[in-house]
Formats: sequence, structure tokens, C-alpha cells
Amino acid sequence: MVWSSTTAPSSFSEIDLPKAPRFLASVVDALHHDLRFAPDDTKLRQMNAAEELIGRVKPEQLYPMDFVVYRVTGYRPETTDFDTTLVGKALIRDLCIFVQTLSAEIDLPMQSERGLAIPLDQVAARLGITRRTIQRRRADGLVLHWVRDESGRRFVGCFPDSMDRFLESCPVNMGSRWRRVDQEERAELLSAARLLHESTGQSLDAVAGELAARFGRSRSTVRRVLRADDRQNDTPLFDTHGPLTSRDACVCIRAREMGIPVTSCAERFGKSSSALHRAMLRERVSRLQALPLRWSVLPTFNRPDADQVLLGLDVVERGLPGPDLVVDIREPLASCSEADRERMVVASHWLLARASSVLLELDQQPDASQVDAVESDLRWAGRLRGAIVRQGLPAAFQACEHSLGRPVWGLPREEARRWYQRCLQACWEVVDALEPRLSSRLESRCIAAMDRLLATRKPASRPRAAARHDSDQLQFAWMHRQLVMWPWLEPDHHWISRRSRLQKADHDLITERWGCDGLRPLRVQELVRKHGGTSTAMQRKLHGLEVQLRMNRLS
Repeated sequence: MVWSSTTAPSSFSEIDLPKAPRFLASVVDALHHDLRFAPDDTKLRQMNAAEELIGRVKPEQLYPMDFVVYRVTGYRPETTDFDTTLVGKALIRDLCIFVQTLSAEIDLPMQSERGLAIPLDQVAARLGITRRTIQRRRADGLVLHWVRDESGRRFVGCFPDSMDRFLESCPVNMGSRWRRVDQEERAELLSAARLLHESTGQSLDAVAGELAARFGRSRSTVRRVLRADDRQNDTPLFDTHGPLTSRDACVCIRAREMGIPVTSCAERFGKSSSALHRAMLRERVSRLQALPLRWSVLPTFNRPDADQVLLGLDVVERGLPGPDLVVDIREPLASCSEADRERMVVASHWLLARASSVLLELDQQPDASQVDAVESDLRWAGRLRGAIVRQGLPAAFQACEHSLGRPVWGLPREEARRWYQRCLQACWEVVDALEPRLSSRLESRCIAAMDRLLATRKPASRPRAAARHDSDQLQFAWMHRQLVMWPWLEPDHHWISRRSRLQKADHDLITERWGCDGLRPLRVQELVRKHGGTSTAMQRKLHGLEVQLRMNRLS
């Protein structure tokens, strides 16, 4: 659908819409706060990135905050402050407010390559709703901008492509969709629903579908009225939960990680345990499919023995930084040859390509072994890129030393930790975009990345004496979960370090599963072939051990 306005409005009010409400998510609020002194081109770039993300967000899906930061800014957060998730509907609302607020801070003309922005009166007429209702449509993805006309007056308007994108996901007759259900219509709906349910025994969703067609309402509106009535009554008409949503699946995943049995979740939602397992599996796939994976395609990838040629090497399977790694930044890192480094770069690209290929082939109800294979490949690719990052760290430290006038480990502990994290992030971004044929330029690119970062640093007023540290004060946990795009697939350092309290067989199993002690992470099927048993028994065993480690239920 293509829509545009052909005539410019004659006059506008400077105050065309009330002040945008506050953000629901602290991460979006922080993104806006960080831009208060940024130049206009930076604000415009992040505003456009946020608007593009709005069109990709699904209202019922949960999104990790570090993923939102990455998609808006292009950078991944260094800390764990954003280890939370936000439901898509709330994220859409906040991103719409983010776009509108940023547009008010820059000089945005009403006529651009996107077309001619129209004021709210024409937007309301186009949608068949009132101006007051427009303010509530931000939660549905209606993106508005502050723009300036030729006379210099500012107003809130909507660009044609924003309107087209909004109309693609919403009915044309918006007025009928948003007409409020009054008490008389509500009583008629409830009476008809009671008669239909008592006579046919249909579920809530089936009754809502039949009544929606009869009353000219959407299925979701009727369902919402019926559920609201059931919540208010001591004897609800319907006792079913309805289809499991993405949010329900995320709740089940989190509960299972905390050791709550799936049967308890099944009783809570009124579903079978198998239905919950299927919903959790679909949610895992949705998270994986939302990842912006990038890789380079090489001729070797087309070989039938690509797995053996590219992955059957010691440098690819051993000596990899895992979640249990503790780094002393004063200790020099062992370097590897350029050939081995190129092998690691190629292997990481192949793992990403292989994982993406499997994701494309998954059907609506995927197999658990296929999903586990994708997740294991991503973990392995992350370990390989971490090993390459460690090869570039000395060069990054050297750039810091030239700028700071002393080694990083000569700074106070907290300042040394911050610079260590900055060096890691800068090197990771270099490795993330590193092509196999350019692997020999790793050090020079890491130095250039740090030079760009150091150029924005305010020089110290006067030099300070070098700090003295005890032997363990400059030891930091490897920041793997803060670097990769899939932090939910990686174990936390705190609970994985407790595996030393397990029995040896259990300790070795967890080590192989998660890739500790420098090993690559193994799939469930690989563990079954190595230790015997069935996939189901192995998954139950691993889950029980992981719950003990997470919840610290070790004897």
C-alpha cells in the first residue's frame, strides 16, 4: 500500500500534541538520556534505527534489553545492567515515544525523501478516529515526528511510509476497531456467550470467534470482555487459559531455570506439560531467529566434508575462553600463528552459517535436537571469537598505555576494570566484522579502534602515581555474556564456578556441556554418544545439575 499527502496544511499549532509520556523501560530512557549532548546526525541515526526496529518487534514476544541497545545504537552494552527483558507491546510504545522525543530535538523538515508529513487532523481523518485516540496508538506502532514547515512553525505529523507500515498491520476501518464497548453491548455479549457455551461447550476462543462475527467486533475484543467478566466472577464461565503466548513461554522458561517443575506451570496455565514444552521450544526458536547473524561465505563451505576440514582442529576445539575463565590483565597472553588465527576466524563464520541454515529449515514445530544444535553452534562461535579477541587485547592495551602514560594495570582497580572492559568491547567489535582474509590485520584494527575511543577521552589534569595491587586484585571474570548477542545461551560466571563442588562425573558433564576449561561446548547428542543413555535422560540430568548450580543447592 502506498499513501502520501499531496497538499501541505495551511496552518499549524506549535503545540500540536501533549508532551510525550515517560518511558516504561529504563533502558530506553537511558538511551535518550545519553543523547542529550549528541550531535543532530547521531540523534537522527538512532531515531531512524529505532523506527526500523518498531516494524520488526512482535507485541507478544519478549526482547532482551541488550539486544534493543544493539539494534538502536549499533553497540553492545559492556555491563550487565540490561539483563532483563521487555514485552514487545511495551517496547513498541517506548520506541515510538523515543522517536517522537528525538524528532523534537532536531530540525526535521516536513518535506523529505520520505514524503510530506501531514498533521494530526489529517492523520485522524485518514484512520477514522479522533485526535485524542491517536495518542493511544503509539502502543500499536503509530510513529509520529515533530517537523517544521516552510514558515518555521513546528507540528506533530506522520510521514507516508510510517502510515503505510502502520496500516499494513491494522485494519483500514480503525474507527470501528477502537469503538468502545458500552455496558449494553457488554451485557449482550456476555448473555450470548453464556448461552453458546452452555449449549455447545465451546472454548473461550471458539465462542469469541463466533460472537465477533455476530457483533462486528474483533476476536480479541470479545475475548478480552469475556476474560474480564470471568476475573470478576467467583464462578467464571470459562476456566481455560487460552493459547500460550510468547510471554507465557518466557515465564515457563524462567521458572524451569529456577527449578520450578513444568507440571506446576502446566497447572497454572491449565495446559499439559507437553504443550508447555512445545511453547518453550517455539520461544527458543523465535529468539534465535531474531538474531542479526552475519558471516562471510567461503568456497570451503560448499564442501561435503566442511565440518571435518574446518572444525576438526585442536586450535578450534581447545584453548577457548569459557564462562569459567578468570583473567589477570597483567599476565601476557600466548600468541598463535597467523594461520591458526585465520582457521579460528573461518571456523566461527562457518558455525554461524551452519546455524543460520538450520534455522531456515525449521518448521512450525521444531525438533529439540535441531534447536540444541543451533544454540551449541552459537556458543562455539562465541568461544572462537573470544579467543581471537584475546589475541588482539595486547595491542589494545598498548594503545591505552600510550594514551594514559602507564599500563592499564597501573591504574586503580576499578579504573583498570573499566579500561579492560572498553578494550574487550573495542576488540570484539573488530573481530565481529573481521573477514578471514584480513585476520592478519587484527592488531592494527584493534589499535585503531582504541585510538578512536581514546580520542574522545578527556585528558587527566595531572598525572597520578601508579597504583599497587595485590596478586589477585587485577583478576576479572571473562565478560563473555556481555559480549555475545545471545547472552541467554551462556551460563553466568557465578554459578558455573560452583561446579567444583559437584561429584567428578557431574563436574565433567557440566564442563563438557558448557565448554569450560578451554573446551568447546558439546551438544546433547554428543554427550549421549560419549556417556550413553537417551537424549531425554541426558537433558533431565543436565537440567537437574544446572538448577543445583543456579540456586546453590549443593551439599
